[in-house]
Amino acid sequence: MTDELDLVTGARPEVPAYSPTAKAAARRQLASPPARRRPYGFAIAGVAVVAGASVVAVNVLTAAASGTGHAPTVAGSAAPEPSRTVAALPDVTKMSASEVLGRAAQAATDLKPRNDQFVKVTSETMYSVIEAPTGSSGTGGPGKEPRYLYRDKRTIWLSVDGSKDGALTTEHLQPRPYPGWPVPKQAYAQAGTTESMKLPTCGQVPDTVYTRLERLPTSEKGMRAHLFAGPRTKNPAEVDAWTKVGDLLRETYMPAAQRAALFRAAATIPGVKVTGHVTDAASRSGIGVGLVRFGIREDLVFDAKTFELLGERGTVVDAKAAQAPVGSVLSSTAQLQVSIVDKAPDAPNPISEKQKYCG
Repeated sequence: MTDELDLVTGARPEVPAYSPTAKAAARRQLASPPARRRPYGFAIAGVAVVAGASVVAVNVLTAAASGTGHAPTVAGSAAPEPSRTVAALPDVTKMSASEVLGRAAQAATDLKPRNDQFVKVTSETMYSVIEAPTGSSGTGGPGKEPRYLYRDKRTIWLSVDGSKDGALTTEHLQPRPYPGWPVPKQAYAQAGTTESMKLPTCGQVPDTVYTRLERLPTSEKGMRAHLFAGPRTKNPAEVDAWTKVGDLLRETYMPAAQRAALFRAAATIPGVKVTGHVTDAASRSGIGVGLVRFGIREDLVFDAKTFELLGERGTVVDAKAAQAPVGSVLSSTAQLQVSIVDKAPDAPNPISEKQKYCG
């Protein structure tokens, strides 16, 4: 059975493989993706207050037959203020990254969870997997590593202040072929199955829990400084900054003030441009904004009408660098729903000994 953490290596081949100790630490971070981090908060279409005070949900953008989504009516809300009304959408090819991200900043809303509650995020993801060469018996032939696109639907429960154990339910979907490669038999091993696991805190509070995120800067200048600060890799500074943008949004929930600042700051990252019409993992159409990294254009996908964030998408623009045909989609996500709940479901520990799990 493929370890989900090993999939990170396939999705980001420049990152060294996880050691057993690193895997334990990385699993603790699942309580905050990425998953790749991974899974990628997205697609917040509007806030609906459900009967009772225990649940507040973010409505899902419903895909029409054409693949385009529309924002649902906000239950129990007043008419939108004139300042928040979205103007008629111009030709997206003529929009700049600052225009798209500026509108995304204006669309930011906040669920205002209590510290004792949980953020529940449901998403659909697809990432490329590149396994170690298997020799003459391998699917790809002698010395060629198997490749495929791993897909799943995830629901994660994250403690708002990071003090409580979370939970993760994963529904494994059918894999898809990596461009030019057959799907190896082992890729189907988990397809059609669902598993749940507890996400122990191990006494640590991830940087991406809500109470930590609300401490981040609320100004464009301050957030930009945050994006370019911290540990550096061998990548260009703008690539690391853009990667951090996705990590702050993926499978978590960022307060509105910080999210607005993040989008405005992201527009100032060199090389960030508008792609045009793209789709997320749920086939919802939107506008892509991103930059190129290792021959792959890594876009955030925004709804073309509401400018709410839908998900992410990785598209090949340099066949030689990415080792896949131009236009191939090697990664895609869709955030389907975000809600605030009072409890996380009971789930088994992935390892019976919690001390061993926590490394």
